[in-house]
Amino acid sequence: MSANVLVQTAFLGDLLLSIPLMRNMRSLWPEEKLILVCRKGLGDFFLKTRLVDRVFEINKGNNNSYKVVLKALESEKITRVFAPHESLRTAFFARRIQAQERIAFSSFWNFIFYNSRMQKNKNLPEALRQLSLLQNYDLDLKSQIKNFSYDPHQLSVVPSWASMSLVEFYRQQSDAIDTVFSKVGCRRKFASRSLAIFPGSVWQTKRWTQDGFVQVGQELQNRGWHLLIMGGPGEEELCTQVAGAIPGAINICGMTSIFESALILSEVAGVIGNDSASMHLAATADSPSVAIFGPTVLDFGYRPWQNFVAIVEKKGLKCRPCGKHGHRACPLGTHECMRSISKDDVLIALEKIL
Repeated sequence: MSANVLVQTAFLGDLLLSIPLMRNMRSLWPEEKLILVCRKGLGDFFLKTRLVDRVFEINKGNNNSYKVVLKALESEKITRVFAPHESLRTAFFARRIQAQERIAFSSFWNFIFYNSRMQKNKNLPEALRQLSLLQNYDLDLKSQIKNFSYDPHQLSVVPSWASMSLVEFYRQQSDAIDTVFSKVGCRRKFASRSLAIFPGSVWQTKRWTQDGFVQVGQELQNRGWHLLIMGGPGEEELCTQVAGAIPGAINICGMTSIFESALILSEVAGVIGNDSASMHLAATADSPSVAIFGPTVLDFGYRPWQNFVAIVEKKGLKCRPCGKHGHRACPLGTHECMRSISKDDVLIALEKIL
C-alpha cells in the first residue's frame, strides 16, 4: 500500500491545528496510508484518535533520530510528502524522503527542496493555512478557502469542512473515559459541574498571572464548581501551587497523556487557559473555552479553532505583540499585557460561553 507523509515537527498546538489537513488528506486519498512525523511524545494522540495510520517521532536536536526515521521510511512506498513546518531542518529532512512529490509553502530559498510549493496566505487562521497545502488537489476545497470570510476579532464560525472536532469519536470512548477519571481520582458524574484550568504554557510570558488563576479558581469554587488543575511536563510545580491555593481543587497535572487529557476535556463544562496547546486540545472536544492572550494577538491566526470560545486580552497596548511565540521574560520587564487582566475579565468571558 502506498502512503502519504505529513511532516509537522512543531509544538503540540501547531500539530493539533494540522487535524483539518490530516482529515482532508484521508478524504482525498482513502486508499493510501497516512504517516505522521512529529516531535517525540506527541504521536500517541493521533494514533489513538485514528487520524493517522502510523507515527514516527523525532527527538528535536538529535540528528540521529532523523536518520532513524529516514531509514524506517525507506520501507514505505511514499507518494507525497507534505511539510507545513517551514524550518530549514524540515526541508533537508523532507528532501531525503523518497517520494513522487514534496509539498510546502513557497519561500525564496526552498525551491531546491520541494517540487510543489504553495503561496501562504497569512491572513487566514493557521488551521486553514495548513489546509491550503491541498488546494491544488481539490478544487472545491480551493474555492471554499478562497471564499472563507475571516475576521480574527469576530472569531468567524469554523466551517465543517475544516473542523478539528473529535466529539463524535470521544462519545464512543465511554469505557476509556471512565478509566481515566478513575485514574486521576475524580468522579465522572461530577464532570458536568467541573471546569479545567490550565495555568501553564511553554512560553513564560504567555502565562497569565498565578494570582489571577488562583482568584478565578477561588471564586468559581465559591459558586459551586469542581475544579481540575491540568498541565503538561514542566508545569507540575506551577499547578501544585495553584491547586494548593484553591480549597478543594484537584491537581491532575502530569497524571494523564495527551489523549487522556482530551477525554477529560470532552466531559467537563468548560476550560480556562492561556494561548497554548491546551486551548487547541479543548477545541477537539468542543469544550467551551476562555483563552487568555498576552504577548500574542489573534492576527497571528492561532485562535482556538472552535466555535465555543471567548478571548480575553488587553487591547491598546503599544508593546503588543512582542513576538510570534512570546518570550521567556517580558522584554520591557512589566508583563503588563497579562498583569492588567483581572479575574473579573476572565469570569465575565466564562459566563458568556457557558
